[in-house]
Amino acid sequence: MEYYAGNGIYEYLDSCENGKHFFRPARGIWFLVYGNRFYEPVVLTIASANRLGAKLTSKERGAMYAARQVAAVGGLPVNFIRFDADHSVEQVRYWEPEMHEISVISSAALKRRFCRFGLEMNERTARKAINDKSASPYHIWQRSHMGDTVTVADIDLLRYTDKKPAEIIELKRSYIELEKWQPYRQDYKNFILLSKLAVMSGLGFYIVYNRRIKVPFYDDIARLKLFAFDHRARPACRFLGYWTMEQFAENKAEKENGDGEK
Repeated sequence: MEYYAGNGIYEYLDSCENGKHFFRPARGIWFLVYGNRFYEPVVLTIASANRLGAKLTSKERGAMYAARQVAAVGGLPVNFIRFDADHSVEQVRYWEPEMHEISVISSAALKRRFCRFGLEMNERTARKAINDKSASPYHIWQRSHMGDTVTVADIDLLRYTDKKPAEIIELKRSYIELEKWQPYRQDYKNFILLSKLAVMSGLGFYIVYNRRIKVPFYDDIARLKLFAFDHRARPACRFLGYWTMEQFAENKAEKENGDGEK
């Protein structure tokens, strides 16, 4: 099953020299942050769509390494879940740092593992709808088994400085013109969760928006719209300006003063 529809920012970073200063989950891998009802991070999860019996890949190892780097400062637990991309989740391969090997566990056992980390689950289906075109069997399992008291967000991109994570970057795109787009209020729960993770881990948290053009269909990354988000500030979301893709990759515009193009 295919979940990846392409991303212009990813593709640019994959092809440029400064791409080495970023980490993003590979195709078919998700870097997830689970939080409680107060949007406080509880566990970081790498979920991978692959054959259960396949050997651990270098991309899976790289994702786990990145998750452990982010989790280390705040003392958060991490785990790894591999699911079969073509079947509903009955069993998964599972690992966490205290385990000597990756084990096959049942769906019920997976839920117990998450509860052990402190996630309070219920039987109510999560309120946020899933895009059926991009939802994996694991995401469908997550929505139906974790209930509506668990918050979850993806980490789209990490920027590194001196080989250590420095920023969590949320990527957003739609057909709305750059000047008109603003972060959606319904996404603030996820933003707060990511912001709290950033604070715990000593990282910055930024939202980057680019426009997707319908005809001809492509990602317009010539100009990006940037926001800083800090749940402790009022307002929490602050517009920083417009950057070129080159400025973003090189990190040359000053975020704190917001001296990108206004």
